[in-house]
Formats: sequence, structure tokens, C-alpha cells
Amino acid sequence: MYWDVKYHPAFAQSVAVGNVIFVSGCTGQDTGAGKPTPTPIEGQVRTALDKARAAVETAGSSMDNIVKTFFFARSLDDYPQVRKTEVEYYLEHAPHLVEHPPAATFIVVTSLAQPDFLIEYEAIGAVDRAAPNWGVKYYPEYWGGRKLAYPHVPKEHAKFARTEVVGNLVIVSGCQALDHDSVKVETSDFKKQTRIVLEKMKRGMEETGGSMNNLVKTNVLLDDLGNLPLYREVEQAYFREHAPDLARNPPASTVIVAESLPRPEFLVEVEAFGVVDKTAPNWTTNYTPGSPYASAGVSAGNLLFLSACDGSNPETGEIETNDVERQIIVALDKVTAAMASAGSSMDKVVKTVLMLRRLEDYPKMRKTELAYYQKHAPRLVANPPASTFIQLPIITGPEALFQIDVTAVL
Repeated sequence: MYWDVKYHPAFAQSVAVGNVIFVSGCTGQDTGAGKPTPTPIEGQVRTALDKARAAVETAGSSMDNIVKTFFFARSLDDYPQVRKTEVEYYLEHAPHLVEHPPAATFIVVTSLAQPDFLIEYEAIGAVDRAAPNWGVKYYPEYWGGRKLAYPHVPKEHAKFARTEVVGNLVIVSGCQALDHDSVKVETSDFKKQTRIVLEKMKRGMEETGGSMNNLVKTNVLLDDLGNLPLYREVEQAYFREHAPDLARNPPASTVIVAESLPRPEFLVEVEAFGVVDKTAPNWTTNYTPGSPYASAGVSAGNLLFLSACDGSNPETGEIETNDVERQIIVALDKVTAAMASAGSSMDKVVKTVLMLRRLEDYPKMRKTELAYYQKHAPRLVANPPASTFIQLPIITGPEALFQIDVTAVL
């Protein structure tokens, strides 16, 4: 099988890899028309969805083929209106997603690229839901016995799939410690919440025909970085018990510290990517050694998922400069090294999530990123990756100013 990679170079558009489309984070500003950003949240949501729809159509698909979404919001108070506007938009432009919503994640961040941006919508889609060997399978989620789709739940309610599969690629929605029968969080103990989250990920992988051993990437979402050691402790114990392959070769992993998760009682949320079958033709899975808790990168077929890279010294783990441009270069050097170790190169990056501690560093970040590509990955200058930007309250520690998450191809 030939994995055709097609770049769509307009920023905030898309990159297609095989039958998978990565859509850049779409904000609530109509950048093409240069119109002012709408003030009401529903106007920004509709504008972001318009941009995402245009992106998947540019890639030869339709909005009905979106299989994963990630909403970044500035305020948790906007959650009901975001979900209501989303389902009303799908009713109009993507009716398939009304009854079969995508896998989904939602967090609150400090800021987006501009202070007046209230929302950003990132998506993954399929070019063709029925493509040979690349078909899409939808696995619904249920809370309180009700399918999380409209009209089974109100427009303002959470609506998402438990998992989506594209070919052999498994996408697991953000898992929280919510009891699906009582629709309540029954414990405020962080370790217990973590174990519940991991159990849900395990069930999500198994319902597709795979197993927990087949995880290749996790995104760990916290509202308190201080809980990360507890998360890793529980995770490692869980892997040893239920996924011994991952105890030896953990998935790639990125930690994102949010201002808030979708409910105040949520202490941790984890979304994941995996494969149904590690032995499927053209889907060989390889793990590049990294830390005890995360591989530097994991390839699944032609896709490559990296753990996030910050500006710390790769040998000591220490941040040695408070200069954001220098931290960005160190982080990108780490990406380059991880890509090379996996048998790829920086020119083959297809998707990035860029994270800053300080919004005022955004212009420097983009300038440094472009200069780095010009020197080390010239293909990305003309064919930039899909990209999302968020500002976070903290990165990997008080001195870290930047972090980059990367998806690439071999």
C-alpha cells in the first residue's frame, strides 16, 4: 500500500496522509475576509467551523467525514453554547455527525493567538469513509443509558464517540473519571480518577478489536502539573498489570496543563491514539526509546507520533536559558533528533501543536519557527504543517516557555 501525502499549504488548512486529514486549529476570526472577530461565542464557533469545513473540502472530503475534534476555549462558562452551536452547525452542514458525533476532547486554555479569540477548533477527518482498507468505524458513547448524540441528549450536552477507527488507526476520546451510569464523578482522589481513566482507555481500545498494548500516543490533560508524578506512577503500575508491552515500551506522550477541564471535578483527562492490530500489513509499530514514561516517538505504519519537546537540555532535563527563542530552537532540535531516530526527518512533519507560556512571545515563536524550517526543513517553508496554537498557564515547569507536539510521517 502506498501512503500518499498531500500538503495543502494555506495556513489553517489541512494535510492529508493516506485517508487521514489533519486540520489546523481554526479560530473564530474570518482571516480570509479580514472581518472583525465576532464578539458572541456562537459567532466565533460558527466561523471556526466554517474554516474547518473549507479545510476538509480542500482535501477532497466533507465535514461529514470528521472523526475527531478538539475544542480549546477561553472560558468554561461557554461550554453549553459551544456544544449547542456545534450541533446546530452539524444539522445544517454535516448531518451524519448529528447521530454519529466524532471522538472529542475539550479543555480551557489561558489564551489563543489573539486576546479576542474565544475558541479554537481542531479536527481530524477521513478523505473517504468507505475507502478500501481505510474505512471508518464509529463506536458510540453512553451516559446514563443515553447515547451521547443529538437528539438523545440536549444540544447543550456533551456529544461524542467513545472511539473512532480509520483503517487500522484508533482514536479514543478524552477519558475522564465520570461514572457513566450515575453521570457523576464519584471520587476526588487523583490516583483513583487516573485508574478510572485508564480503564476507560482500555475498554475503548478493546472494543475496536485491539488491546491496551496497542496504544501509540497519549495526550495527558491536567489542571495541576503537580499531579503529573502521581499520574505516571499509576500509569506505570496499570501498564505492568494490563499492558506489559507498554511497561517496556511506553507510548509517546504529551502533557498539557489546562486552566480547566470540562468539569471542575475532573482532575485528569487522557485522549489516545492506537492501532487495532500491530501486525496488520503496512501498519508495523515501532517505539523509539525516550524517558521511562514515554517513548521519544512511536510509528504506526507511515504515521509517526512524537512526545512533546520543550526547551530543556536533552541530557540533563534542565532549562538553561530564559530566552524564548533559544528554548524554541532547543525544542526543535529535539524534534529533529527524534525524527531522525525514528527513521524520518524534519521535512516530514505534518501536524504541530505549539504551546507558549507567554502570549507576547507569539511573534518571536513564529519567526524562530520559520527561520528553523528555512535552515533545517526547507520543504516545510512551502508546505507548512497543519498547526494549532495555545497559551497555557504552565508548560513542563516554571522556567519552560515553549513546548511543541508533533505528528509526522516516515
